[in-house]
Parts: sequence; structure tokens; C-alpha cells
Amino acid sequence: MIIDIEPGKITIHDAAHVGLEDQVVTPDQAENVAADLDSRRHTTAGAGLRNAARQARGER
Repeated sequence: MIIDIEPGKITIHDAAHVGLEDQVVTPDQAENVAADLDSRRHTTAGAGLRNAARQARGER
């Protein structure tokens, strides 16, 4: 999975192996996708998306 981060937006690429299509999401949407990934035992991918959401919001 490749994640590109810009202020206020996250682009997800090449994530078919965890059941995701290429998409652009807001930080809040990324948090929801991360929770779904966690529930399907893709916890590393979920953690990466949560980190990306924080970065897209300008948090550390």
C-alpha cells in the first residue's frame, strides 16, 4: 500500500492486497478506513492510515 499525504487529503494507491481500491480520502475518512482495516486484521495498514491522517491534519 502506498499513501501520499497532502494537507487535508490522503491518496491511497496499490492497496488491493488489503481490499482497498485507489482512492482519495479526508483525514476523517482515513480514520474510518483504518478502523475497518483493523477489524479485518490488517492492523499495520490501519496504523499507517491513522498516522497519515494525523500528518494530513498537520499533527505530529
